[in-house]
Amino acid sequence: MSQKRKRSEEPADSAPIFRSAPIDDRSSTFVGFFSPTSKPKELQSLDEIKSASHKILAWRRESNQQSITGGMKYTTDHDDDGEKYAGKKVEKVLDGMQVMGACVVARWYGGVLLGPVRFEHIETCARAAVQKWKDSVAEEQAKKRKMEADEAETKRLVKTLAERDQSIAVLRTLALEKEEKVKQAKAAPDSGEADGKPVPDVQPAADVKPLMDYTSLPLERLKMLEKARDATLSFLLKRIDKAELELVGATGKLPDE
Repeated sequence: MSQKRKRSEEPADSAPIFRSAPIDDRSSTFVGFFSPTSKPKELQSLDEIKSASHKILAWRRESNQQSITGGMKYTTDHDDDGEKYAGKKVEKVLDGMQVMGACVVARWYGGVLLGPVRFEHIETCARAAVQKWKDSVAEEQAKKRKMEADEAETKRLVKTLAERDQSIAVLRTLALEKEEKVKQAKAAPDSGEADGKPVPDVQPAADVKPLMDYTSLPLERLKMLEKARDATLSFLLKRIDKAELELVGATGKLPDE
């Protein structure tokens, strides 16, 4: 009968360890463990694999020697731990996947000889454990890229929204002025033109401040506000166009005449 494996989580400050899914075959169980930073013997001494019949170990690290081409050289080694030829299989996985670190494949022997297929299980578990680490690295890199992209987009939106607020203030003032001219022209149709009297209490565009502190808002909120500001700009432009058309109808002159 295979011995029960103890599953445990590392303390928060321990080296990261990545585990494969177990492979069960005729009462034997295989599990791979990989760490890019743990010392090989430390990985081989994990509490959760103390009961294993074999703790097959291999490691790969940078060599102190320099190649004649200037490229990096690596040194590898292994410990069969009683499972003859098995350590070399794990070493082969580390070389093939071009990773540095230590890998252990624990086997709990169940009393039935498996023959050569045991080496396939050992390689599969080693490869799966290393892949878990690679996936984790890729995920962290993707998170970092997203964070950097979000930060850049946030900065852009903060600047853009402040500019939108300024543009809205300018267009709102212009729309009010043109609408006032339309009212004046309609009120005195015989004069032929509006008197151009300015609209009272309109804040000068140069004095307009952003409507809110955009730097304190989350990215999704900023994206929504950008759409809202664009809609406001579009609405104001339509108001201006409408006022200009009404002014032409009321005065018979183009806006710039």
